Amino acid sequence: MKRGFLNTSKAKKQLDQTALAQPLKTEKGMCEPEPFSHGVQGFLPEGYQSPITIAKLVEIDPKTLNYSPDFYIFTAVPPVPLNAKLADVPGGWAECYISGHVKRVIYETPEFPRLPLSPPNGKSYRIGQAGDKGLGMFATRLIRAGELILDERPMLVFTSSPKTLMMMDTSDVVKLSHEQQKQIVLHEWGKLAKIAFDRMPPENQEAFMDLFNSHEHDGSDEIVGRIRTNGVRCDLEDKDAIGPLGGYTAVCKDISRINHCCGPNAIWEWHTDSFSVRIYATRDIGVGEEVTISYCDNLAPAAERAAHLSPYGIARCKCSPSCSDEAKSKISDERRARFEHEPITLIPPFDTPMSAAEPEDAWVQPAVRRLQELEDEGLEGTKHYTHTAYQLINSYSFLQNVEKVLLYANKLKGVEKVINKRDLNTMYLSEEGIRGNPIYLAGELTKKGMPIMMTFK
Repeated sequence: MKRGFLNTSKAKKQLDQTALAQPLKTEKGMCEPEPFSHGVQGFLPEGYQSPITIAKLVEIDPKTLNYSPDFYIFTAVPPVPLNAKLADVPGGWAECYISGHVKRVIYETPEFPRLPLSPPNGKSYRIGQAGDKGLGMFATRLIRAGELILDERPMLVFTSSPKTLMMMDTSDVVKLSHEQQKQIVLHEWGKLAKIAFDRMPPENQEAFMDLFNSHEHDGSDEIVGRIRTNGVRCDLEDKDAIGPLGGYTAVCKDISRINHCCGPNAIWEWHTDSFSVRIYATRDIGVGEEVTISYCDNLAPAAERAAHLSPYGIARCKCSPSCSDEAKSKISDERRARFEHEPITLIPPFDTPMSAAEPEDAWVQPAVRRLQELEDEGLEGTKHYTHTAYQLINSYSFLQNVEKVLLYANKLKGVEKVINKRDLNTMYLSEEGIRGNPIYLAGELTKKGMPIMMTFK
């Protein structure tokens, strides 16, 4: 894949091989530096001395939660005995650098720590060569839309926005250039990441170091570079998180091998109860086909996507003609902008008779075209796709066209589970159910001469 402290008087109670440093303090007027540079080698300011001191302490009870919300903790999640072996811990565990607030959120999550899910139809992928993309994930059998491909507990969970500068004196920070500030953050981030890395079992250390590093020349060390290249965002946030500040990233053994596509066939989800990342198919994936996810906002213009992908070592995205061909890229940009900003409303003719030469479903065609464009762009795994499919199901129910209702219901069935977290109503999946649909019955009344005004948004 190319992507992407505590010192306290209560030390006797603390942490299972947990290294902690001083609590983070935000000075008035201070902020995180600008986003890290990519591909530009930077250097620490001359004479720089780290403000962070790290004391190695041992946590007597790994389930301890009585930390200040802004104390950062090295700990294993879920908790495991000292010197635990991966083979002895079903699902494994993640070495983490998290705040006291986040640790409390994790442990108070209902059903934590449940085991990661097992795909109901067994393993369906392999990791193999993916050309100039390095390694990738490939289907070893037909994977249906909506199917769970993998539920994996990460090797490492780490803050994605270290607040090192907040620990420095404001008068010192303002003397530094933005680039110097970034280099300090990367330097201190690396020291902390090394502690988390050293806590990992040998098998995970080896798997982690085998991952691609697209940040070899910007001041990131070999551990931080791999975190920045291969991490996927967790739904974990510090108490005072603002946007990306205070977020977390997870690095996995297999999921971090999945490559990017601007029209992906899978999506990922974070689940705190199992402390794992799940990969679901958003359309059917054939045998031998590469499994892909998106590293960026797929509805953004191609130029914006390219800028976001550059730090992952993707100099020019070639995942489809809409990325690599200038003319097709322009068409794709216009489509994606419409998906986001031009919703379709379908209104059946009410008091205006249709032309005899006009198809009965002429008023439905804007949604038919929209769904086809979404499929052409590979965006089945979006709310726009499910919304448009529902419009078509309801519109053709009103027209009493059972065949078309079944067509679009079967397109929606798999992805509905993934996007809307529910099974599609079985009413839409059989002729009997469709004929009992209230919208179908409203269409029947209309055909009998009782005008009913309907709108499908």
